[in-house]
Amino acid sequence: MQAPDYTVPVSLCRLILCCLLPALLSACSLTASKTRAVDDWISQYQQTVEDCFPRVGDACALDSPLLELGREDTAAGRHHVTLVEFGVDSLVLRVHLIRAAQEYIDVQNFILRKDETGELILNELLDAARRGVRVRLLLDQMFSFSDVEYLAKLAMAHSNMAVRFYNPSFNKAEMAKHDWLTGLACCFRGVNQRMHNKLQVVDDVVGVIGGRNIADRYFEFDTNYEFKDRDVIVFGGESLAMRRSFDWFWDSPKTVPVQYLRDVARKLLKSEPDKLPPYTPSARLKAAVADVNDADAMSGLFVKPAFEVERLEYFSDRPRKQKFPDDAPRQDITQEIYDILTGARESVLIQSPYLVLSKRARDVFSELRERIPGIELVFSTNSLASTDADTVYANTHRHKKRYVSRLGFQMYEFKPFPLDAPDFFPRWPDLIREKKQGIRSDSVVSGDDSTIPMPAPRVGLHSKSMVVDSRVVMIGSHNFDPRSEGFNTENGLIVWDEPFAREVESLIRRDIEPQNSWVIAMKPKGIAAESALATPADLNPPPASWPNSDTSAYQLAPGKQVVPPDSPDFYRNYYPVGSFPDVVRTRRHLLVIFLGSFFFFLEPIL
Repeated sequence: MQAPDYTVPVSLCRLILCCLLPALLSACSLTASKTRAVDDWISQYQQTVEDCFPRVGDACALDSPLLELGREDTAAGRHHVTLVEFGVDSLVLRVHLIRAAQEYIDVQNFILRKDETGELILNELLDAARRGVRVRLLLDQMFSFSDVEYLAKLAMAHSNMAVRFYNPSFNKAEMAKHDWLTGLACCFRGVNQRMHNKLQVVDDVVGVIGGRNIADRYFEFDTNYEFKDRDVIVFGGESLAMRRSFDWFWDSPKTVPVQYLRDVARKLLKSEPDKLPPYTPSARLKAAVADVNDADAMSGLFVKPAFEVERLEYFSDRPRKQKFPDDAPRQDITQEIYDILTGARESVLIQSPYLVLSKRARDVFSELRERIPGIELVFSTNSLASTDADTVYANTHRHKKRYVSRLGFQMYEFKPFPLDAPDFFPRWPDLIREKKQGIRSDSVVSGDDSTIPMPAPRVGLHSKSMVVDSRVVMIGSHNFDPRSEGFNTENGLIVWDEPFAREVESLIRRDIEPQNSWVIAMKPKGIAAESALATPADLNPPPASWPNSDTSAYQLAPGKQVVPPDSPDFYRNYYPVGSFPDVVRTRRHLLVIFLGSFFFFLEPIL
C-alpha cells in the first residue's frame, strides 16, 4: 500500500483546524490550484468515446414496456404504481431500467456497497454512460464504499458518468476510526447530517422509490443476513418531480464530486491514469438477471401488476443549509406524514425496522388515541434476533411499556427465521445451497452469531410503510424515528388509492402473522392461572432479561385462535417467550440493557 504523503503532525493539524472551526470545514477541501489540477488531469485522460454496446436490434437501448407505460402516463396525465416486494425482482428492475434508458439515469442512495450486486449496478451504469446516456450517481459518504483507488478510476471512466458524495466528513472518501471520533466530538450535528434518500429516475418517465440500499442483502444475495424490503415503481409525470428533487441535492454545497475529495484527488494526481478492469458478473448474478432483456418477462413482472391510482405525491426533504426558491422540495416532510396520521379514523398500520418514536410522534399518537379510543394502531418492526442495529433496539425495548400500554399499539416483532421466508425470498433455496457451499457476501456482517445456527440466512425487516384507514399509503425511506425527523434527509411517495392501500395493508398483516412475528404484550398482573400452562415456555419460563420489565414477547399456542393483545382470551391463547426470543448470545442481552439504561440520551441519533 502506498504511504500517505503527509506526516502525522500535519494530518492532526488539519483535523484540529476542522474541528475547532466547524464553520470553516471548507478549509479541508481542495485548494483552488489543486482543483484546477484535477480538472486538467480529468479533461486530459477521462474517456469520452461513446460506443453503442450492447446493440439491441437497431437501438442502443432495450425496448422497455416500463418506459413505454411511463411515456403514455405522462402524456395522458395519469399515474400507475407497482409494488416490488422481492429483492431479486428489485435488482432485475434496476438493471432493466438502466439498460433501457435513452437519455438520463439519476441514482441517489444512502448506501452502495462494492459487493456483487453493487459492482453489477456500477458497471451497468458505466455501460449506459459509454453508450451516450447521462448518468449521475449520488451517495451518502458515511456507509457507502470508500475504495479510493476504485473511485479514482471511476472518476476517469467516462465523461457521461458523474459521481458525488453527500456531506463527506473532512472531504475524504475513506475515513479512519479516529476521523469518525474526531468528527463526532467536534462537529456532531454536521457529521450526523446524512442523506437517507433512495431514488432511481430514468428519462423523467419512470422512478423507483423505497427502502432499499444497493448491497447484496437487499437483493437476496447475502447468505448471512437478508432484508425484507419494499420498493414502488412510479410511472408518469411525478417522476419529473423526483428528478427535480435529485437536482437540488446534486447542486447542494453539501455534495462533493468524488474527484475533489482529498484522498481521491491525491490518488489521481500521483498515479498514472488507469482503467477499471473488465467486469464479469458471477454465475449466480447472471442467472438472476437472465431475463432482464425480455420485454414480455419485464411486462409480466412490473407492468401487468401496476395499479392506476387516483392521486399520488412524491415528497422529499431539502438538502440542509441552502437557500431555495419557492418551487424547491418540501422542507418538513415529517409534518406532512403527521397531517395524514391525524386524519385517521379507523386504523394506522406502520412498518419500520426501528421503533423509536420521538416526543412529537408520541404526542400525535396519544392525541389520536384519546380522540378515537377504539382506533387500531399496529406497528410491525424487528426483534432483537432479527435487527441489524442492537443500539437502536435498546431504545425500542426501553419504551415497550409506553408503546403498548399507554399508546395502545399492537406491537409485532419480526422473527429471524419466519416460516413464510420461502414466499418472501424467491432465492431462498439458492441462498441455502450457497450458504452450504460457503459463498459469503462482502457486505458488513451483522450479528451472525446471535441466533442458533441455521442453514438459511437470518432475516430482518427494512421496509418503511404506513397505511391509514385502508385508503392512504406512504412508502419511502422515512423510518418514523427521531433520526428521520431531525438528522437525515428522507424521501418517499404518498398514494391516495383504496385498492393499492389494501394491497400494502395485506402484505404488512401477513408479516405480523404468528408464523412470522411475535406479539409484544404486557405481562398479566399476578399469576395468570389460565394462560396456556401446559406449554413448555410456562413450565420452564425464560429468565428475566430486563430489570422490572412489564412486557414480554408472546407466541400463539398450537391450536389456538389469533386474537389481539387486548382480547380477554389473549393470555389463554398465547404463551410468553421472554424479552429476547431466539437470541442465544448473552452479550447482546447485556448490551441492550446497558445502552437502554445509561445511554438513553443518544436516542435521537440512533
